[in-house]
Amino acid sequence: MNDTLFDLSDFEPLIVPPAYAGRAPLAFTSGYFTPEELLAAHAAAQRGSHTWGSAITLGLCGTAVGHSMHVLNVDLRCRCSFPYLTSEWEHIGPCCCVGDYLFQANCAECRWHVIGSEREVVETWHDHAWPGWRDLPILPADLAPHGGGMGTHSMDKAGAKRARAWVAATYPDKWQVEGAPVRTERRPMGTRHVPGYSPWGGFDLCAAVADYAEVPA
Repeated sequence: MNDTLFDLSDFEPLIVPPAYAGRAPLAFTSGYFTPEELLAAHAAAQRGSHTWGSAITLGLCGTAVGHSMHVLNVDLRCRCSFPYLTSEWEHIGPCCCVGDYLFQANCAECRWHVIGSEREVVETWHDHAWPGWRDLPILPADLAPHGGGMGTHSMDKAGAKRARAWVAATYPDKWQVEGAPVRTERRPMGTRHVPGYSPWGGFDLCAAVADYAEVPA
Protein backbone atom coordinates (compact mmCIF):
# COMPACT_ATOMS: atom_id res chain seq x y z
CA MET A 1 0.00 0.00 0.00
CA ASN A 2 1.26 3.43 -0.89
CA ASP A 3 1.17 5.81 2.08
CA THR A 4 1.91 8.93 0.03
CA LEU A 5 -0.83 11.37 -0.83
CA PHE A 6 0.21 11.45 -4.48
CA ASP A 7 1.59 8.95 -6.89
CA LEU A 8 4.61 10.65 -8.38
CA SER A 9 4.08 8.77 -11.62
CA ASP A 10 0.94 10.85 -12.13
CA PHE A 11 3.00 13.98 -12.62
CA GLU A 12 4.22 14.76 -16.12
CA PRO A 13 7.84 15.85 -16.38
CA LEU A 14 8.23 19.61 -16.42
CA ILE A 15 8.60 20.94 -19.95
CA VAL A 16 11.73 23.07 -20.02
CA PRO A 17 11.85 25.52 -22.96
CA PRO A 18 14.93 25.15 -25.13
CA ALA A 19 17.81 27.43 -24.30
CA TYR A 20 18.13 30.51 -26.45
CA ALA A 21 20.54 29.74 -29.28
CA GLY A 22 20.36 32.96 -31.29
CA ARG A 23 23.30 35.11 -32.30
CA ALA A 24 22.15 38.48 -30.96
CA PRO A 25 22.66 39.02 -27.22
CA LEU A 26 19.77 39.11 -24.76
CA ALA A 27 20.73 42.67 -23.87
CA PHE A 28 21.44 45.95 -25.58
CA THR A 29 23.97 45.83 -28.40
CA SER A 30 25.26 48.42 -30.83
CA GLY A 31 26.91 45.75 -32.99
CA TYR A 32 25.46 44.59 -36.27
CA PHE A 33 22.92 41.78 -36.33
CA THR A 34 20.21 41.18 -38.91
CA PRO A 35 16.67 42.29 -38.04
CA GLU A 36 15.63 38.64 -37.73
CA GLU A 37 18.44 37.96 -35.23
CA LEU A 38 17.59 41.03 -33.17
CA LEU A 39 13.89 40.23 -33.13
CA ALA A 40 14.59 36.64 -32.07
CA ALA A 41 16.57 37.96 -29.11
CA HIS A 42 13.80 40.42 -28.31
CA ALA A 43 11.24 37.60 -28.28
CA ALA A 44 13.40 35.44 -26.01
CA ALA A 45 14.54 38.13 -23.60
CA GLN A 46 12.91 39.08 -20.34
CA ARG A 47 11.11 42.38 -20.02
CA GLY A 48 13.49 45.26 -19.39
CA SER A 49 16.47 43.57 -21.03
CA HIS A 50 16.98 46.47 -23.49
CA THR A 51 16.81 44.39 -26.67
CA TRP A 52 15.86 45.75 -30.09
CA GLY A 53 12.24 45.41 -31.20
CA SER A 54 10.54 46.40 -34.42
CA ALA A 55 9.49 50.08 -34.37
CA ILE A 56 5.69 50.11 -34.19
CA THR A 57 5.11 52.96 -36.64
CA LEU A 58 7.88 51.96 -39.06
CA GLY A 59 9.15 48.37 -39.11
CA LEU A 60 10.09 47.23 -42.62
CA CYS A 61 9.38 50.50 -44.38
CA GLY A 62 11.98 51.34 -47.01
CA THR A 63 13.14 49.81 -50.28
CA ALA A 64 15.64 50.59 -53.02
CA VAL A 65 17.48 48.51 -55.60
CA GLY A 66 19.67 46.17 -53.53
CA HIS A 67 18.60 47.70 -50.22
CA SER A 68 15.86 47.53 -47.61
CA MET A 69 15.21 49.40 -44.38
CA HIS A 70 13.90 47.78 -41.23
CA VAL A 71 13.61 50.27 -38.37
CA LEU A 72 13.97 48.92 -34.84
CA ASN A 73 13.97 50.70 -31.52
CA VAL A 74 15.10 50.12 -27.97
CA ASP A 75 14.17 51.80 -24.70
CA LEU A 76 17.31 52.24 -22.60
CA ARG A 77 15.53 54.18 -19.88
CA CYS A 78 15.16 52.43 -16.54
CA ARG A 79 12.11 52.22 -14.31
CA CYS A 80 13.00 55.43 -12.48
CA SER A 81 11.72 57.22 -15.57
CA PHE A 82 8.26 55.84 -14.76
CA PRO A 83 7.68 56.10 -10.99
CA TYR A 84 4.01 55.17 -11.40
CA LEU A 85 5.07 51.66 -12.47
CA THR A 86 6.55 50.75 -9.10
CA SER A 87 5.46 51.03 -5.48
CA GLU A 88 9.09 51.25 -4.37
CA TRP A 89 9.91 54.58 -6.01
CA GLU A 90 11.15 56.04 -2.72
CA HIS A 91 13.74 53.25 -2.50
CA ILE A 92 15.14 53.56 -6.03
CA GLY A 93 17.33 56.56 -5.30
CA PRO A 94 18.98 58.78 -7.93
CA CYS A 95 18.33 58.05 -11.58
CA CYS A 96 20.75 55.52 -13.05
CA CYS A 97 19.37 55.25 -16.59
CA VAL A 98 21.83 53.87 -19.10
CA GLY A 99 20.44 55.83 -22.02
CA ASP A 100 17.44 57.03 -23.95
CA TYR A 101 14.94 55.87 -26.57
CA LEU A 102 16.99 54.92 -29.65
CA PHE A 103 16.22 53.85 -33.20
CA GLN A 104 18.16 51.71 -35.65
CA ALA A 105 17.83 51.59 -39.43
CA ASN A 106 19.02 48.20 -40.65
CA CYS A 107 19.82 47.18 -44.25
CA ALA A 108 20.10 43.40 -44.15
CA GLU A 109 21.30 43.14 -47.76
CA CYS A 110 24.41 45.16 -46.92
CA ARG A 111 24.73 44.13 -43.26
CA TRP A 112 24.67 47.86 -42.54
CA HIS A 113 23.01 49.78 -39.75
CA VAL A 114 22.93 53.17 -38.06
CA ILE A 115 21.74 54.14 -34.57
CA GLY A 116 20.29 57.48 -33.48
CA SER A 117 16.98 59.33 -33.33
CA GLU A 118 14.16 58.29 -35.66
CA ARG A 119 14.83 61.27 -37.94
CA GLU A 120 18.59 60.64 -38.02
CA VAL A 121 18.37 56.96 -38.93
CA VAL A 122 15.76 57.52 -41.65
CA GLU A 123 17.86 60.23 -43.28
CA THR A 124 21.11 58.29 -42.99
CA TRP A 125 19.52 55.20 -44.55
CA HIS A 126 18.45 57.37 -47.48
CA ASP A 127 22.06 58.56 -47.80
CA HIS A 128 22.98 54.86 -47.95
CA ALA A 129 20.27 53.62 -50.31
CA TRP A 130 19.20 56.75 -52.22
CA PRO A 131 22.33 58.94 -52.52
CA GLY A 132 21.46 62.34 -53.91
CA TRP A 133 18.04 62.58 -52.28
CA ARG A 134 19.04 65.75 -50.42
CA ASP A 135 19.26 67.60 -53.75
CA LEU A 136 15.70 66.79 -54.87
CA PRO A 137 13.24 69.67 -55.37
CA ILE A 138 10.99 70.48 -52.42
CA LEU A 139 7.24 70.31 -52.91
CA PRO A 140 5.75 73.57 -51.52
CA ALA A 141 3.41 73.17 -48.56
CA ASP A 142 0.59 74.89 -50.47
CA LEU A 143 0.63 72.04 -53.00
CA ALA A 144 0.82 69.19 -50.50
CA PRO A 145 -2.31 67.07 -49.90
CA HIS A 146 -4.05 67.39 -46.55
CA GLY A 147 -3.60 63.87 -45.21
CA GLY A 148 -2.75 60.48 -46.66
CA GLY A 149 0.28 61.37 -48.72
CA MET A 150 0.40 61.40 -52.52
CA GLY A 151 -0.89 57.91 -53.20
CA THR A 152 -4.19 57.06 -54.85
CA HIS A 153 -5.69 56.27 -51.42
CA SER A 154 -5.00 59.72 -50.00
CA MET A 155 -7.80 61.25 -47.95
CA ASP A 156 -7.34 64.40 -50.05
CA LYS A 157 -7.59 62.87 -53.52
CA ALA A 158 -7.61 66.20 -55.36
CA GLY A 159 -4.61 67.41 -53.36
CA ALA A 160 -2.73 64.17 -53.96
CA LYS A 161 -3.40 64.39 -57.69
CA ARG A 162 -2.15 67.98 -57.75
CA ALA A 163 1.00 67.02 -55.82
CA ARG A 164 1.72 64.04 -58.08
CA ALA A 165 1.41 66.28 -61.14
CA TRP A 166 3.92 68.74 -59.68
CA VAL A 167 6.38 65.99 -58.78
CA ALA A 168 6.00 64.31 -62.19
CA ALA A 169 6.83 67.57 -63.93
CA THR A 170 9.67 68.54 -61.57
CA TYR A 171 11.55 65.40 -60.51
CA PRO A 172 14.15 63.72 -62.76
CA ASP A 173 12.88 60.52 -64.39
CA LYS A 174 15.42 58.38 -62.51
CA TRP A 175 13.80 59.47 -59.22
CA GLN A 176 10.30 58.53 -60.32
CA VAL A 177 10.69 54.83 -59.54
CA GLU A 178 9.33 52.38 -57.00
CA GLY A 179 10.37 53.17 -53.43
CA ALA A 180 11.82 56.61 -54.23
CA PRO A 181 11.31 59.41 -51.70
CA VAL A 182 9.88 62.88 -52.14
CA ARG A 183 10.89 66.03 -50.25
CA THR A 184 8.17 68.33 -48.98
CA GLU A 185 7.72 71.61 -47.17
CA ARG A 186 5.56 71.11 -44.08
CA ARG A 187 3.41 73.06 -41.73
CA PRO A 188 4.96 73.57 -38.27
CA MET A 189 3.00 70.80 -36.51
CA GLY A 190 3.77 67.98 -38.97
CA THR A 191 7.47 67.52 -39.60
CA ARG A 192 7.93 63.76 -39.21
CA HIS A 193 9.36 61.71 -42.09
CA VAL A 194 6.46 59.48 -43.16
CA PRO A 195 6.87 56.10 -44.92
CA GLY A 196 4.70 55.20 -47.90
CA TYR A 197 3.61 58.78 -48.64
CA SER A 198 5.61 59.46 -51.80
CA PRO A 199 3.90 58.81 -55.17
CA TRP A 200 6.05 55.67 -55.52
CA GLY A 201 5.55 54.25 -52.02
CA GLY A 202 8.71 55.71 -50.53
CA PHE A 203 9.16 58.24 -47.76
CA ASP A 204 7.75 61.74 -47.67
CA LEU A 205 10.76 63.49 -46.16
CA CYS A 206 10.26 66.82 -44.43
CA ALA A 207 12.80 69.19 -45.97
CA ALA A 208 11.56 72.59 -44.80
CA VAL A 209 8.97 74.17 -42.52
CA ALA A 210 6.64 76.80 -43.96
CA ASP A 211 6.38 80.15 -42.22
CA TYR A 212 2.69 80.36 -41.41
CA ALA A 213 1.29 83.38 -39.60
CA GLU A 214 -1.22 82.67 -36.87
CA VAL A 215 -4.84 83.27 -37.81
CA PRO A 216 -6.39 85.95 -35.54
CA ALA A 217 -9.02 84.60 -33.15
